[in-house]
Formats: sequence, C-alpha cells, structure tokens
Amino acid sequence: MARAADWSSLPSELVGLVADALLATGDVGCYTSVRAVCRNWRDGTVDPRSPDPRFLPRRWVMLKSVMSAGGSRRGLFLNVDSGRLVWKGLPVLRNRNPFVATDDDGLLVMPGPRGSIYALNPFTGASIRFPLHQFCTPRGHERVVAAGSSPAVTLYMFRDQDHGTTLGMNSKSVKTWVFPPKPALDTFASVVSCQGRVYAMDRKGTVVALGEHGGWTTVVAGDWQEASRPSFLVDNAGELLAVRAPTFLDTVQVFRVDLEKNVLQVIESIGNRAIFLGTRSLSVDAGNLPAIEANCIYFNGAAYEPKQHGVYMHRLEDGSHEKLDEPIDIAVPVILEGNRQHLVRPLSLPNVLLDYATYDSQTINIKSAP
Repeated sequence: MARAADWSSLPSELVGLVADALLATGDVGCYTSVRAVCRNWRDGTVDPRSPDPRFLPRRWVMLKSVMSAGGSRRGLFLNVDSGRLVWKGLPVLRNRNPFVATDDDGLLVMPGPRGSIYALNPFTGASIRFPLHQFCTPRGHERVVAAGSSPAVTLYMFRDQDHGTTLGMNSKSVKTWVFPPKPALDTFASVVSCQGRVYAMDRKGTVVALGEHGGWTTVVAGDWQEASRPSFLVDNAGELLAVRAPTFLDTVQVFRVDLEKNVLQVIESIGNRAIFLGTRSLSVDAGNLPAIEANCIYFNGAAYEPKQHGVYMHRLEDGSHEKLDEPIDIAVPVILEGNRQHLVRPLSLPNVLLDYATYDSQTINIKSAP
C-alpha cells in the first residue's frame, strides 16, 4: 500500500511560492491558513505581523461577533469579493466591542487598555495603538474611518453629521490628535475610505476628499436641487460611487465619481456587484454569494419611508422594487434562556448584510450563541 504523502515535508521554497500566489490574490486569510498547517510551513513563509501592506485584510468585513461563556470572542468575517466566510478568534477583544468596524483595509477599530484605541488586523494579530481623546467615545452619530497603509495609518473620527467635525491622527508621522478644517459641505451625509483616501459627500452631491495634511479638497461641486434624499458614498471594488436612496416618488440613482474630470457620471449598471446602503455601505460580488442578486441595490425601506419596514431590493435593470424580508427584530424572534439569546430561525443573507451596512453604535445587535 502506498504511503500517504507527508505534506509537512514540502520544501520551504515550494511552500513559499504557494503562499505568495495566494497572497497575490489579496486574500491574507488563505495565507494565514497555510501558515497554520505546521511549523515547517510557517518557517517557509514571511511572518504576516510585519508592516508589509500585503498583509492587510483588504476586502474583508466583520459581519458580527459573539462571546462565549468564558469571555472569549469570535468574529464572522466575509470576503466581499470571493464570498468566503471565516470565523476568527479575537482574544484581544474579549469583553470589548469594536467601534464601527471596519475600514477599506479590513482593520478593526476598538478601545484598548490604559486610555488607548487600537486598529487591529484580525487575521495576523498586528495592531496599531492610538492614544485616547475625549472626543473618541462611541456615539450613535460617530463614524470611524482608517485610511492609508500600515504602518502609516491615519484614524479619523467623524462626530457631527451636520457640521462635519473631524478628528484625525497619523500613527507614524503625527503623534497628537488634530482637527482638520470642516469640509465645505451643505450637510454631512456620508463618509467612506476608498483606495487609501477619505471622501465625504452631502445631499446636494458635493464630494470632498481629505488630503494627507488634513485639508479638504472639493472633488465634485454638487448641484442636486432636491437635497432631502439620503445619499451614500460606496467603495465598489475600488471604484468610488455615489448612490441616492429611493423615495416614494423617485427611484435609486447611481453615479460614478470621476476623480479626473471632477463630475458625477450616471451609470445604469453595476455589473455583478450588489450594494447594501447604510452608515457603512457595502459592495459585494453577487456571483459568489447565494441569495444575492447582481446589479441590485439593497436598502432598509423604513429609513426612507416610515411605513415601509423591511429589507428591499431595487433592480437597476428595470427600476423595480421587491420586499425580501422583515427587519431582524421582526423577522427573527429571540428566545431568552438565562443570559443567553437564541434565534428562532437563521437570518437571511440579505438581512445579515444589510444589518452590517446599517450598523449604528447605539443599536444592540442580536447575537446568537457561538
């Protein structure tokens, strides 16, 4: 009988080539899985806790976290391009909750010990420490964005949506918190980190970008006359989009933010992507996620029409709406057993993704037992 192959004895050079090929796809999760096989495979690969930007968990988002009876915490992570779902232990979190995770590089922003804030790489355990500021307390109107590449990560806190108050610190070149000038926006509707830069937009369609030295630059001068519709900036696989939410009179509108011509270009298709609108809007590859329809915009109907509770899907192809599910607190009742909560039935995937997108730090999300 032929002996089974001893994969742990693969030459380190070959292991390194395989690991580098996986890393070239941008999936640090697969890379860390290779290193976890055995000691020989770890010896044949580079330690991902280094400041090399290749090891940032780009395109990964944490959908939820759960805590065991012993106080340890795990997070459920989704790769928005491949559709891969991974549970990761988060011992550094323990009894702490992250702020509004995550940025476009996949870092989790969380409060740390001894008056500090950490930007954590959940796949490698590497972290960047920022000193705490009295401004940096999680509130319902706070938005946390990290931009740049490790180790020169800049952390921004956006607190007042109406006035655009911003607090920023660079982990490498600036050691104290600074207040950048307020952006020239009519209102403060949306903020996103895309391709290493921070962008903000108001409901009139004006888009501004935050520079390396803390100053705002107008990218697009908005001219939307009707400014009551919620509007969102979306990192659509590295492409910056602006999306206007639907109302009972108007349909969804999607624009490409042309950073060279400084205009908003109307687009009628987002291809194989699907977008979930909210405080931290999410774009996913629908081809790799069951139950998610491509070229569609998902939104919470009650956010725009008080009586339209539930998960809605807008098809860009024909402009139609479809209600898919009730909100989480209605669709999925909870049974309480002591201090533990149990969901009566699993959440639908659209509901889970929309819950992530519409996250509010004042909202207590339903957590099932691990």
